[in-house]
Amino acid sequence: MNKLINIIMALSVTLLVFFVPNSYSADVGETMDDATENRADRLEDKADQVRDARKDAKDSTEDAGENRADQMEDNADQIKKSAEDKADQKEDDADRVRDATDY
Repeated sequence: MNKLINIIMALSVTLLVFFVPNSYSADVGETMDDATENRADRLEDKADQVRDARKDAKDSTEDAGENRADQMEDNADQIKKSAEDKADQKEDDADRVRDATDY
């Protein structure tokens, strides 16, 4: 009977030695894979945020440039209009001088 108990104990210890470490290492491996995957997801999210911020900055720079260019064009149009008005005034003055000196 003692021999039977010793055999059962030896088999139990052998089974524990083989199966417990394997199941534990599988859980640890899955946990490490999950942690690595979570970290990769966070890094991808951060990369997306950086891309979005860069795109927003580029868009706002383009908008600011367009607004400045529009202002400059408006200013140029005003200068042209003012110059045309002055030129018209000078022509009118010249016509008055001609009319005044014409006999």
